[in-house]
Amino acid sequence: MAELGYPQATVSNWLGLIGPKGLSPAVVRKLNEAYNSALALPDIREKIAGPGNVIGGGTPEEFAAFIAAENKRWAALVKVAGIKLE
Repeated sequence: MAELGYPQATVSNWLGLIGPKGLSPAVVRKLNEAYNSALALPDIREKIAGPGNVIGGGTPEEFAAFIAAENKRWAALVKVAGIKLE
């Protein structure tokens, strides 16, 4: 974005696991534990690590807060830019 003349803009790609609404908290916890365990493995970390990639992990609550913040941030940009759904 800096090369396009927007040095203050921060854009990143992110990946995460999202399940269907109403997923059992026990299943969410088990999937989250497995996901975080996998992210701790050196070979997995090596495959993910690369230019611009940051290895995350954390709790379902942290991820939900992150998604909410991204939605808010991008909604504001869409509004300011006057972007319309086609």
